[in-house]
Amino acid sequence: MGNITGKVWGDTSVIIQNPLVELHKINIKAGYKCSEHKHEHKWNGFYVISGTLEIHVRKNNYELTDVTILGAGDFTTVRPGEFHWFNSISDCVALELYYPETLSEDIVRKSVGGKSTIEKLNSMSGQVTMGLENLNYPDLKTYAYTVASVTSPCCNVCEIDPMTNKCRGCDRTREQIQAYGLSHMPEGYTK
Repeated sequence: MGNITGKVWGDTSVIIQNPLVELHKINIKAGYKCSEHKHEHKWNGFYVISGTLEIHVRKNNYELTDVTILGAGDFTTVRPGEFHWFNSISDCVALELYYPETLSEDIVRKSVGGKSTIEKLNSMSGQVTMGLENLNYPDLKTYAYTVASVTSPCCNVCEIDPMTNKCRGCDRTREQIQAYGLSHMPEGYTK
């Protein structure tokens, strides 16, 4: 974990921080609270590991402050732009999560999902399957077709963690990175 930063209410330490997500472990002393604040563009999530924590949220669309009481194993989120603060009822250990608004409501559906058949996948074989058969990943063709319509999750922090064998930037395995690249090869490309 990262360095521990002291706060008037306890302390916080960074577990992970990158352009898409930030996760902190927070230790909050009983009877203390953080400042009332808001995040303009980030969601703020709270997961309680031990103790009891109140999350106070001033709602923007009506005159009310919502109070959510979290015990061990409970989770809640605060929308971007809403003033909020936490108040610790007892000594509390929690995870505090931040992620950008753009990740939360970005889905636009053009069809209804349903059962997929191998015949459908095979009918698309000339489009994106070149070289996928050689990769060691379960159900890789399905994975490649799925990611073919998604913008790359790459954030240009390309470093494989030797312990997890995943990229520290996008949290994908080498096989997932390769599958994405192969599914986006230009027409006529050959290995």
